[in-house]
Amino acid sequence: MSNEKERKIALDKNIQYNREFLKENIYAINLWDIIKSQKLDLDFIVKYILNKNYHFTEEEENINIYSVLEYQQHIQETELLNALNNYDSDNDSIEDFDSYSKNHS
Repeated sequence: MSNEKERKIALDKNIQYNREFLKENIYAINLWDIIKSQKLDLDFIVKYILNKNYHFTEEEENINIYSVLEYQQHIQETELLNALNNYDSDNDSIEDFDSYSKNHS
């Protein structure tokens, strides 16, 4: 039995989902699917995609700035590094995974 959290929502790669949908369902969507199929802004990338608190699978643990830059070609390395350096996790306002799983099971 795997100890990895199950991701329950598959994204349609032909649809650009809004930021709020992705944020509200961050625990249910594979992060690789998000970075490969969605055009993301710096804030979302730093808060969720590169934040190890949201990496639940071994595959997701391999996400790094270079994988982001490969799939998010509109993002420049210097601006991503600046955003990471200026990130303040105290500004995050998302439900923790345990609360999410209780409310969505």
